[in-house]
Amino acid sequence: MSLFSRLFGGKDNALRDAEVIYSKLMVHARQASFYGKSRFPDNYDGRIDVLTLHIAIVLERLREHGEQGNRLAQALFDYMKDDFEVALREQGLSDTGVSKRIKPMIQLFYKRVKDYTQSLIDQNVSEVASAMYKERDEEFSESFKDQVNTYTKGFQNSLSSKTLGEIAQGRFDIPKI
Repeated sequence: MSLFSRLFGGKDNALRDAEVIYSKLMVHARQASFYGKSRFPDNYDGRIDVLTLHIAIVLERLREHGEQGNRLAQALFDYMKDDFEVALREQGLSDTGVSKRIKPMIQLFYKRVKDYTQSLIDQNVSEVASAMYKERDEEFSESFKDQVNTYTKGFQNSLSSKTLGEIAQGRFDIPKI
């Protein structure tokens, strides 16, 4: 559903549910405990990485709920993309500027979700996140790597016992890091 349709048309249930989930993940991803020296960098890239990690965890769980879970996963992606577009417009970019910037952002999102999803399967999220930052000459501390892995497993466990309806309503716990 496009931004225009969302503004002037009615929202479907999946998009409303996606907004609830996205808002909850966004609030949690902004917690200061994720950022700083030997942690995620406190900049645009670091914040997107933390949000992407949260979304990847939820997307992985939604896939286990068949067609309805996939529909909600798509709505969550659409909501995030629309939010990114709004943020770019708030920076004063024109339609052309937004379209030029959003495509690389979405490609990076897909790459990171793929990497995070594989690391969720391998149960070693911190190594993937850390590898991203080694490319920028930054590195996670060993204790933060352990915290990220423990955090990720806790979040996955929290979601594993939830029904699709509970997830859609944002009735899941996100552990502290």
